[in-house]
Amino acid sequence: MRSQALFLALAAVAAPVAAWDPFGHQTVGYLASKYFSESTAAHLTSLIGLSDRFDIGDAAAWADTVRDADGLPWSKNWHFINPRADNPATNTCKLEYPSDCPKGNCIIDAILNQTRAIMNPSLSASGRRNATMWVLHFFGDLHQPMHASGYKYGGNLVRPVCFGPMDQCNNGTSGDRVLSLHSIWDSAIPRKLRGLKAYETPAADKEAARLWAEDIYESQQAQADGTEEAREECGSMGCVVDWATESNRLVCEHALSKGEQWVLTHDLSGDYFLENAKVVQSQVGKAGRRLAQWMNALADILDQLPPVTEATRGEGDGYPTGDL
Repeated sequence: MRSQALFLALAAVAAPVAAWDPFGHQTVGYLASKYFSESTAAHLTSLIGLSDRFDIGDAAAWADTVRDADGLPWSKNWHFINPRADNPATNTCKLEYPSDCPKGNCIIDAILNQTRAIMNPSLSASGRRNATMWVLHFFGDLHQPMHASGYKYGGNLVRPVCFGPMDQCNNGTSGDRVLSLHSIWDSAIPRKLRGLKAYETPAADKEAARLWAEDIYESQQAQADGTEEAREECGSMGCVVDWATESNRLVCEHALSKGEQWVLTHDLSGDYFLENAKVVQSQVGKAGRRLAQWMNALADILDQLPPVTEATRGEGDGYPTGDL
């Protein structure tokens, strides 16, 4: 039986009141789908319009395609939270919610608000569709440590860092390896972990994501019942804050544990990669399990709501912002 506390918390939300590259998000979506209940799968198919041409992996990656000027740029801040007290130089990684989420404009409130939107039958079909895909995506972002760091804009200004031989980075012959620390965690580590080049075809990335999800799923099943573990991890809406705090701590414990200067002067594709690949693997695994837990509980609530009809469906866009 799923967490009753989570069920009640989600029900309460129903009452009125920027991450991994596409490959990583697709993996989270495919992994979560292995834990979805039949009801969850049916609701997601209906809400999103899932098909062979646009599957759960595509839906989980969608939000990054609309956060810039040509899409829905006001959603950009929903992809992260920037704790103001963060200073890895003094081993200070400290997320304080809600003060670090001004006007509810951060990933924590985005997850809560978009979950509420999914359960609001007065919203338009497109509004609920987008809200669903945002939730799928934000669970991936929430588990990428740099998306929960306020230090130099989530590591985007910790640059240039090198992911390859230092001499090639220094003489400019390996420009695609000269990155920010944020992009190292978003893309370089997960892609190297799975033996992918920096650029693959979309089809190759999707197939690699399916295989990674399958490998993580098999590992979770071998270690323990992954669904049971996920159920124990979340007992209330506060779990979203807990998960963000967990990601934030990983910046001090792993991403910048050797200090910024070390990161800026070493090839991060060597020992740094070996030390942090397991962190990335773990975080992607947690994101998939926890997303499934969340969506399964949400589906239980949707099962109890009156079906949405043309008479009850509204015209709202489904983009609530601000505090719950």
